Amino acid sequence: FYMSFFSIGMGPGAWLIPSEVFFISIRAKAMSMATFCNRVFAAIMASTVLTADNTIGFGSYFLILAIVCGICLAFFYFLVPETNNKHLEEMAHYFAEITNDHSIFELAKVDKVTDSDSKPIPASTAEMT
Repeated sequence: FYMSFFSIGMGPGAWLIPSEVFFISIRAKAMSMATFCNRVFAAIMASTVLTADNTIGFGSYFLILAIVCGICLAFFYFLVPETNNKHLEEMAHYFAEITNDHSIFELAKVDKVTDSDSKPIPASTAEMT
């Protein structure tokens, strides 16, 4: 029961949501933070299974986890916007509007300046590295 809810709720959400909503200039750092948090919480969950079994039993423990996964599924379904056929810039603009945080656009300007200053590497040089 728990695995069913996990596979349609928290499981893919922990990987898909961060990869689709973060602006390209911060995506690597944001995905690193998301992965770190995912692994920390997975370690906490794995280390508390036996204690929870002794306290409330496996059935109750996994029922609680299934409820949490159901809540996450509802959160993803009702509150996370659809990203299909939308560019990262559109999603960044959407999140900047709902959070009133326009600092991401300053990062994008810095990123564009940095990208425009760089020169392409010739194919012969790229093969040697």
